[in-house]
Amino acid sequence: MSMMSLILVIALTFSMGFGGTSLPVTDETSVPAAAAPIAGTAETVTDTAEPVFRYEGPGFDTPEAAITCYLEGLKNLDFEQMLSAFAWETQISHYDFNAYYDRIKAYMPSAKPRMPSVNDFMLSANLHELRSAQIDAIYRSLEVYILSDDYPNGKTIALKEDGEADAFLQKFDNGRLEKLTAMTNIRFVSPDTVTNNKFSMERNQQNFVRQSAHYGADEVVNIVALASVGDETLYCCPTVARYGGRWYLVSVSSFTSMILGVSVDYQAFACGKGLLSDIIQ
Repeated sequence: MSMMSLILVIALTFSMGFGGTSLPVTDETSVPAAAAPIAGTAETVTDTAEPVFRYEGPGFDTPEAAITCYLEGLKNLDFEQMLSAFAWETQISHYDFNAYYDRIKAYMPSAKPRMPSVNDFMLSANLHELRSAQIDAIYRSLEVYILSDDYPNGKTIALKEDGEADAFLQKFDNGRLEKLTAMTNIRFVSPDTVTNNKFSMERNQQNFVRQSAHYGADEVVNIVALASVGDETLYCCPTVARYGGRWYLVSVSSFTSMILGVSVDYQAFACGKGLLSDIIQ
């Protein structure tokens, strides 16, 4: 091999194996950057090479539509559909910690979220704390609904004898969860309907505004939703907020829940025979 040929081979080897220009790889199935983000999927953002995961859906035209999505997710036994009704990224990016702490006048380690979003790391941490709080509330209400009379009301159940653990776990497979798939007739009433007009009292309206300020939303409302589940009635009293032109759930509980004295067991929903006051007592 001539010296010139040897030099050419070496040059080609370095250009291909050590920093040479790679051939572009195309993916015809990839979503264009201009496509609307889909809840719970990776969204390609034009100003970064890394996908950004977004939890919230596209929002809704009305508060009732947001609550309907939430309840239909419960009917479909689709937990992710329920969560898609919430403002996650939008809420946490607007969250007003000053308004929150000015109202409660205390720093509580049990609050979620509780530390200011001073950078992207803390913004992400607060996002997950926010989701954790709402998910736990839904999870707890599901647990109460499934176990019904067998629910331990927050007490620890000792499972000391052989077979007790299996017997207790079988209580969750009682068919009650599947009963939710028969949900019909979703409808809405004002908070005054279930609070005997206490919601509209001037002092309560002032408190409602103060207790909603930390959402940083353009508008916040309370609406009570009802649905029929066989011979039972399902109730939920969430907080719904508007950011720009889109409505989202921001909390499974609400100022209405507070007036009614709804316990932590029924924050996400309550289902049973009779009025809401009969179920939550």
